[in-house]
Amino acid sequence: MNRSLYLVVAAGLGGLLASQPALAQDMTSMTFNGTTVTLGGGFQYLSLPDIRFVGRGTPGSFTRQNNSDFGEYGGAAGGGIETALGYMGGYRVSGQIKGFFSNVSNDERSACRGTACTVVDPTGADVISGPAPLLTKTDRDADYWGGAVEFKFAGGEPVQVKPNLYRNDYFIIGADVRGIDQDNRLRGRFDGDPIYFYKETLDTTYTGAYIGLGGEYSLGFLPTGGMMDRLGLRTFLSARAGLYNADTDYRGAYSDLTGFSSLLSQSNDDLAFIGSVALETRKRIGTRTSLSLWTDYEYISSVPEMRYANGTGRPTRIEDDSAFLTRTMLRLNIGLGSAGLYPDTVK
Repeated sequence: MNRSLYLVVAAGLGGLLASQPALAQDMTSMTFNGTTVTLGGGFQYLSLPDIRFVGRGTPGSFTRQNNSDFGEYGGAAGGGIETALGYMGGYRVSGQIKGFFSNVSNDERSACRGTACTVVDPTGADVISGPAPLLTKTDRDADYWGGAVEFKFAGGEPVQVKPNLYRNDYFIIGADVRGIDQDNRLRGRFDGDPIYFYKETLDTTYTGAYIGLGGEYSLGFLPTGGMMDRLGLRTFLSARAGLYNADTDYRGAYSDLTGFSSLLSQSNDDLAFIGSVALETRKRIGTRTSLSLWTDYEYISSVPEMRYANGTGRPTRIEDDSAFLTRTMLRLNIGLGSAGLYPDTVK
């Protein structure tokens, strides 16, 4: 995390801790008074670019094989604290610090078949080739994490009545840091004997800022919407869009049956767009608590994709592709203070 982002986080934390924890009202999707704490857990879906390492064909005349197609689910956890900060420029303002962590992994086996198979070490200095089939086992482990400081600006008094379709409650300004950290390992065997071993770390850190909006929507005009109303469920929506610096660090280590080994490190900076839409369905379970099912759909325009050396002069390089992610959590919302989280009547 860079120094400027540390200052943003520290300033936001100071503002949250200095606020008075009075009544935390939950009739809309932001905290208008007091403090609300949110904790949750669930699952993360993460789709990342393929790994294409082994070549099908002879040296100088081969096509890359897909050794890993990564689109998997894993566990996720997150939480945050939001508190009212009073009025600013005629707007009710709340501040929030929040974060999440998820881990997704998989293993995959692939076979290079045909007349020959070729493996080039990432530095391009060593090329081995032999008869098919070359069997490769790929293990991938990815951590997706993030932390943000966010401020919401709402005009007027909090609204307790549900909208006919959608009511925009607030606008958002925020700054965050997030990362996708990958550990990948490939092991190649021919007829049971080890041929090559390759491992890489591919870590990307995104730092940037975003804007957005949020509010409450209602499905009362649909048959399922009437049922949700009878069950006392309320539905909320928020959308965010921002620009980020994507800082990628790559480190690869390779060895093969000839005794050759190599190390290669590279780095790359890119500009990334990150957009997200979050949907929440909330149920009151007490005077100071509610339970919500929350799903966030994210798009990242730039995630790293490795293009490996071909042994004929083209070096290993970091390129980029886009990624789609979604995270679903069951969250417990707790209002702090002497009064309840809910008003007496919610229509």
